[in-house]
Amino acid sequence: MLFPILSLLLGNSFHRTVARTKRNGIFIALAAIFLLSAYALAVTAGTIWLAGVYGAVGAALFLAACALLIGIAVLIVMKVMNAQEARRAQERRLAIESLAAAGIGLVRSQPLLTAGVLAALVATNLMGSKHRD
Repeated sequence: MLFPILSLLLGNSFHRTVARTKRNGIFIALAAIFLLSAYALAVTAGTIWLAGVYGAVGAALFLAACALLIGIAVLIVMKVMNAQEARRAQERRLAIESLAAAGIGLVRSQPLLTAGVLAALVATNLMGSKHRD
């Protein structure tokens, strides 16, 4: 009886963790691409500057700055999304805690009703088919 409830709770948490990890991996990969692009363009700009072609340096430095800004923006978006996810997880945890507190209050105020509900849950688990498990 307890195993399906625990697997449901842990399964959702596990799937959320996997989804969050995948999303973070994608954002980190994008940020790394843009940061590496900024580095490569900065090196290119330095090479062009050393070669003495000053007009191309401005363009290369501008592109490097754009890639850097895009990489930083991707990291900021990831940080904001993680903060929102953490806030939602906190709200879910508080909702579950309040539901548990209400359930404990019901157990204390209505012990016979609680015993009846538990007996019904046990009976349905014992009479249910096991081939689905």
